[in-house]
Amino acid sequence: MKKGLLGSSALIGATVLMAGVASAAEAPTWKLTGNANFQFYYVDQDSTSETVQEHGWYFGVDESELQLNVSGTADNGLNYGFKIEIQTNTTDNTVADEVRLQLSGTWGTVQMGDEDGAEDIMNYGGENLMGATGGFDGDYDDALAYTWYPTMAGDTSDHTKVSYFSPRFSGFQVGASLTPQPGLDGDDFKEDGDWENAIGLGANYDNSFGDLRIRASAVYATVSSTNTGTEDKAAWSVGGIVGWGPASLGANYTDNGDSGVDVGDDENSSYWNVAGSFETGPMYFSVGYMSALYEEDADYEFEYTHIALTADYTVAPGLSVYAEYNIQEVSETGGWSHDASLFIAGANISF
Repeated sequence: MKKGLLGSSALIGATVLMAGVASAAEAPTWKLTGNANFQFYYVDQDSTSETVQEHGWYFGVDESELQLNVSGTADNGLNYGFKIEIQTNTTDNTVADEVRLQLSGTWGTVQMGDEDGAEDIMNYGGENLMGATGGFDGDYDDALAYTWYPTMAGDTSDHTKVSYFSPRFSGFQVGASLTPQPGLDGDDFKEDGDWENAIGLGANYDNSFGDLRIRASAVYATVSSTNTGTEDKAAWSVGGIVGWGPASLGANYTDNGDSGVDVGDDENSSYWNVAGSFETGPMYFSVGYMSALYEEDADYEFEYTHIALTADYTVAPGLSVYAEYNIQEVSETGGWSHDASLFIAGANISF
């Protein structure tokens, strides 16, 4: 799904420190936002080994959440605040999805807590342009008997971390994240795990020249394995988006190498995507393609491809309807395969 944490309106803006000027700091202010959706699914799938459900259409609530943002400014110009993202769906097993503190100033921004890292937040690609539920980065796995989709090795998701993001200078920004135990959140018992000391690094560029907007990124993630028989995780990703007025084109390539495989095995994986979008008035359209390849030795391959079409319509402020069509194919050497086509239509209300 789309991530916009580094936009000018998402990170708390820096305030210039004025020497010799004193003012009484005001109490922090808070803002509550949220959304809920309802979706219709129709799926047609065929698998050589998985049990495929006969009932091909469903209703579902995929997302329901509230987000509380608190922000304040100290006398010395320091901006501070916190965010709590509260999951409110009937099937959510945990209450909070993301909880983090944030400090910022002319020197940059520090985030501390359960939040995505630099390797995710700073990365651009076709996934940023997909509408509706997200296309190849969306909710298609809710209704499929078999799901497999590529992710970046070493991505620490919302696990507890500390991140730093520099100010943006002439469009350029850098960031770094440290996650001591990638499997732990909140106040989980601090036990040893299979992975430790995750580091995420990122650099990106975002600038506009009239109607032309250019975005580019390069990120790297590494995680150490505590098992001497398992390779460390190390992955890199490059991507970009070019927009001209209402139209945009984006792409991304990610290489996971031999991350997490048994030492001595000849295995590697990578994936790439491309997407285009067009916005006119209250309507937004996108089309995207993703391809992933997992190779083992010289005689085995696991291949994944995904085509997605999406359409969104804003009915009124806070009310939108959307639809998307997905075609997914998964196959491996030896004849196993799983093919699926999935249509999703839904409505979302937010405030």
